[in-house]
Amino acid sequence: MLQVICGFVAGLLFAGLGFWLAGGGVVGLVVAVVLAALGYVAASTLTEPERRIGKMLASALPNGQKAADAIDAANARLNNINMLTRQVRDPVVHKEANDFVVATQDLVKYVTRDPSAYQTLRHYITVYGEQTEKLLRSYVDVESSGAHDQIAKARQETIEALQVLEQTAAGELSRAVSSKTLGIAADSDAIQRLARMDGYDTDTAVAEKAASAASAASAEASKEPREGAQ
Repeated sequence: MLQVICGFVAGLLFAGLGFWLAGGGVVGLVVAVVLAALGYVAASTLTEPERRIGKMLASALPNGQKAADAIDAANARLNNINMLTRQVRDPVVHKEANDFVVATQDLVKYVTRDPSAYQTLRHYITVYGEQTEKLLRSYVDVESSGAHDQIAKARQETIEALQVLEQTAAGELSRAVSSKTLGIAADSDAIQRLARMDGYDTDTAVAEKAASAASAASAEASKEPREGAQ
């Protein structure tokens, strides 16, 4: 709302100034119209609140604006899918559609925390999001048609497709997170290599830690039957 008001005010000021400088008349009107448009666009752009990802400004993050665009596109698509899901009468189809939405939201949340994974979200919502919306829209049309023989067939096909889509969303999330896992493995190797260079026996330390954890787990397991017997 602030953008519109500021743009409108700036447009009027620029238009008045242009009309006066041009000396009025037809030329003044043309100049006023052009400057009004330019003033409106400029003021609207300058007063537009900067997009945030989480608590950070998108401009302060690498690929922040691209990630913000991908998140916005995903949320817009999810809003459409949620609207269609609310029109679904069959409880199983409704549940599968909700499961897909939840799985996709998990991917969106991850990109909010790690904007570098925006390409995965953009690919997923472009390829699968549109197909999901189209699928649900068609199912809602069939379900509301009253053709019971076609509804049963459409129901089965829709359930199967939504189950695959849910698995795909989980797979895309796993793919996005995998780069972090690889980074952790690389950091771990680097830490152990540096420790060995400083003379520490990292293999023995890891083995002792694992043996200690196994011993504690064994003691805890042997304690449980005695507690149950009491």
